Amino acid sequence: SLQRLKQWGVPLLTGLVVLAAVVLPRQISALRDRGMLAAFHVEPLSEEDLTVPELSLPEKLELLWRAVQDPALEVFTSSQSLASPGDPASEQAADAFSRGMDCLLEWGMLPESVDRDSLEFQGGTRAVYVRSDGYQSVSMLYLQGTNAGRDSFWIVVDEETGLPVWIDCALRSAPAEDLPSEEELGRHFLDGLGLETQQRGPAMWEIGGAGGLVYSACVQSVYGRICVEPLGFADEIFGEDAAPSSGAPLAESW
Repeated sequence: SLQRLKQWGVPLLTGLVVLAAVVLPRQISALRDRGMLAAFHVEPLSEEDLTVPELSLPEKLELLWRAVQDPALEVFTSSQSLASPGDPASEQAADAFSRGMDCLLEWGMLPESVDRDSLEFQGGTRAVYVRSDGYQSVSMLYLQGTNAGRDSFWIVVDEETGLPVWIDCALRSAPAEDLPSEEELGRHFLDGLGLETQQRGPAMWEIGGAGGLVYSACVQSVYGRICVEPLGFADEIFGEDAAPSSGAPLAESW
């Protein structure tokens, strides 16, 4: 009857309309995707699109320290220990350690009393720091070694240039009077890296082009310790407004 048709027909028709609204767009989308995947789509790329920008040394140092010191960064971590001495694959890491130590010697950072001939690579780790946009990265080698005088050497080497960018060494064999002053140590190190700097305090320097990154030098004659390392950013240390060279968030991969 007409009454029964109204009672059942209207809800049925409404249901069909709703079903069509849900299903048909999916089918249309699937057909569109299938058509796109079946054809080649070529978009011209500029030379700029194909070129990954190279980082200067100050930019690498900024990237290194932001990734190391910021616990709020979302990071992907995969450990990669370098081959131990005696393994044929360790030769490259040992060469990097040797080149890094050569730099320290050439820059006049190690006393003459330190036994240079018996330097021995002990091991290390490679750390790759990557911006989250994926366009810029830096690979650092954390290397350790010793010598016959029981001196210990910990250096971080930029894998691309072979330059040591962070050192912490214990020169147990060196008399206290042979150790450089903190000012001399830091100055030799930063001059050796060829960095433009501004003195910000006793044995403290701000690195030009590194987003306000500050390096410090430390000498502890009791332990024979010499250390040149990133300290932080000027805005954090001195309460200043120092804009970083790049605002892109960072990620870290080990």
